[in-house]
Amino acid sequence: MPESTARVAGGAALIAATAARYDPPPPPKPMPAQPADLATGVPAAEVTQYLLARDDPRPDLRLFIWQPTSPPPAAGYPVIYMLDGDTVFESLTDTAAALPRNARPNAVIVGIGYDIDASLRQAARSFDYTPPSPGADSPVGAPRDPEAVGKTLPGGGADLFLDTLETRIKPFVAAHYPIDANDQTLYGHSYGGLFALHVLLTQPDAFTRYLAASPSFWWNGRYLLQTIAGPRICATGALRQLTIMVGHDVAPPERPDNTKAVTQQLSQRSDWVVNMIEFPGLTHADMLSASIAGALHGR
Repeated sequence: MPESTARVAGGAALIAATAARYDPPPPPKPMPAQPADLATGVPAAEVTQYLLARDDPRPDLRLFIWQPTSPPPAAGYPVIYMLDGDTVFESLTDTAAALPRNARPNAVIVGIGYDIDASLRQAARSFDYTPPSPGADSPVGAPRDPEAVGKTLPGGGADLFLDTLETRIKPFVAAHYPIDANDQTLYGHSYGGLFALHVLLTQPDAFTRYLAASPSFWWNGRYLLQTIAGPRICATGALRQLTIMVGHDVAPPERPDNTKAVTQQLSQRSDWVVNMIEFPGLTHADMLSASIAGALHGR
């Protein structure tokens, strides 16, 4: 299918939208398979991608969007915004061929990735997905040693990234896809899970549901735990729903960034419904494909 280029209003800036069918490049190594009982996928031929140019030094973004082929409900489709969109759609399109049509999701899926070489994505997502905090430009901590220094990439750009999502990506999706603005979900894995929790804690009205898979609680001296313990910001209207997914937890039970301990803290909020789903034995890397399937399967 030939590419077409258009410029579409998006807040104060313009979004450069290059529409093309998704043709994923060969991955450097295969993605782990989704769990068979949760597996879901979408055909590559039904995915459209768009280029979102950013007017600052941060890398441009690439959106991957799929919508169901069935007619939308009266209120519109639910919409799920998924970070690490390049990898999410690699998993979804790889899985689709082996599944029947009725195994496809029933929501518009918006994958947010990067228009850069795969080798540069880790640095980009490290900045975009992590909270502004003291020392974020040179954070402390690594998954197996939160006190280690110099083992993580500069971060702190989460609020800037959320602003892009709120003022440019969401309006673009709402203008071009029949979605229900009252049924919007944010999904992220690892740093992306950290981002999802940061948004819930600081701007809870941004989404209805939040899915955080293997969130990086350890980042920057466990900074997120300070946010959890700080002043509460409550959503207006309906209860927010949070699902935390975890496999083998790298933090032992006695450490404050252990997933069960953090989930218990979060569960004390009366304005949230909090659920934790365990995938026993899965590594942090395995949890990416497992949580993609779990998120879209509605588990």
